[in-house]
Amino acid sequence: MKRIFLACFSAITLVASAQSVDPVVMTINGKPVTRGEFEYAYNKNASVEGAVEKKTVEEYAQMFVNYKLKVAAAEAARMDTLSSFQKEFRQYRDLQLTPYMVDEVFIDSVARSMYQRTSDQLAGKDMLRPAHILILVKQNASEAEKKQAEAKADSLYKVLQAGGDFASLAKAYSADKGSAVRGGELPWIGPGMTLVEFENEAYKLQTGEMSKPFLTTVGYHIVKMLERKSLAPYAEMKAEIYDNLKRQGIEEISAEKKIKKLIEASNGTLTREMVMDSLIQANIGQNPELKYLIQEYYDGLLLYEVSKGQVWDKAAEDEKGLEQWYKQNKAKYAWTEPRFKGFVIYAKDKKSLKKAVKIVKKNQDGEWKSLVKKELNKDSVVVRVVGPLLCKKGENNRVDELVFGAEKTAVNKAYPMMDKVGKKLKQPQSYKDVKSLVLTDYQESLEKVWVEKLRKQFTFDINQSVLSTVNNH
Repeated sequence: MKRIFLACFSAITLVASAQSVDPVVMTINGKPVTRGEFEYAYNKNASVEGAVEKKTVEEYAQMFVNYKLKVAAAEAARMDTLSSFQKEFRQYRDLQLTPYMVDEVFIDSVARSMYQRTSDQLAGKDMLRPAHILILVKQNASEAEKKQAEAKADSLYKVLQAGGDFASLAKAYSADKGSAVRGGELPWIGPGMTLVEFENEAYKLQTGEMSKPFLTTVGYHIVKMLERKSLAPYAEMKAEIYDNLKRQGIEEISAEKKIKKLIEASNGTLTREMVMDSLIQANIGQNPELKYLIQEYYDGLLLYEVSKGQVWDKAAEDEKGLEQWYKQNKAKYAWTEPRFKGFVIYAKDKKSLKKAVKIVKKNQDGEWKSLVKKELNKDSVVVRVVGPLLCKKGENNRVDELVFGAEKTAVNKAYPMMDKVGKKLKQPQSYKDVKSLVLTDYQESLEKVWVEKLRKQFTFDINQSVLSTVNNH
């Protein structure tokens, strides 16, 4: 829900440094909104497919006013002072500021250290990319079992020598299931990265060559060398190492280190918040969209919280209001075809099915689930209950068979007995049968009343002459 609001209303509060360059298009609760700010929001929403239907500038201006009035209501309720709000907002803000604090020197030093460790480990040897077939030999295997594994490995080796496909045989016979699905292929390895016996045999092979079966502590292996190469110079591998480090969050780590250094160098005169605020001010001049993004999230979080309390939760918890709304608008929610409302019950035998039907029928709106578990599924699952369901013909195969007279499909072998509890309804019995539709409409009605109240509670003014120049100046 938060993301929907952020996508639909990209509103930002950016006070113009020079009104003659960026005039005020509207004032909401005493806060000016510049034309550039409004254009950013309007154009961004116009480019988001499916977010809102295409609006004229005048139509969007009214939506924008409503949006900012809701934010004003959240600020008036001091929702922006909540620790939960501040924590989430700061996390997002800091994420947007990370690129401006990345320490390239630090990242390069980490990358060079990684490269050097790999180089030292290789000690002049090649890196290998092998594939293997493993015939497992358990540690407590008998001599007979060991000979059987050896014979199987020899048999597979003969098939490979006769032209058998290594990848296909690895998929079918290798006990190393992780590599088997890839045709036996293993990651790049170097000295000290695998079993000594495996490493010794692998380094004897050139690209395309295959080993005879050999024994390690886990079983018999047949190895094929897919590729081997010496370690490329750092300059050639730098981009690959950087990409790997980025996936591990190196940019965030470097930014945090840089922030920590600035705080430590200030001898206690700077806090983390002061550093981040200063970073924003230093960059918004060259990149005003940075402030737009940060303010957008700030407003979006407030909008979510205030809407949750004033509309969404309020509507969802108002059962009397939902029922009254449904009764007043009953024709709108009429069905064009009947629905089945109830449960489908599967059982391993007739006795269990009969008992389950009785339990569910007596406790449809109560504790049927716990009772079925207690009385029937205590030691094993002998009964499965699917529901509550509310579906029309064509939405559930079993309901189609049991209720709508459809042709029977294949029997569930695990639970061959089947029955239903419930009834076919021509029309909804209450708002609960069409709750999602009723809830959406009721929320919209509450929101409309709320917005009308906000328009009376807070001041707002639109400069029509400036609005007419949006995207045309």
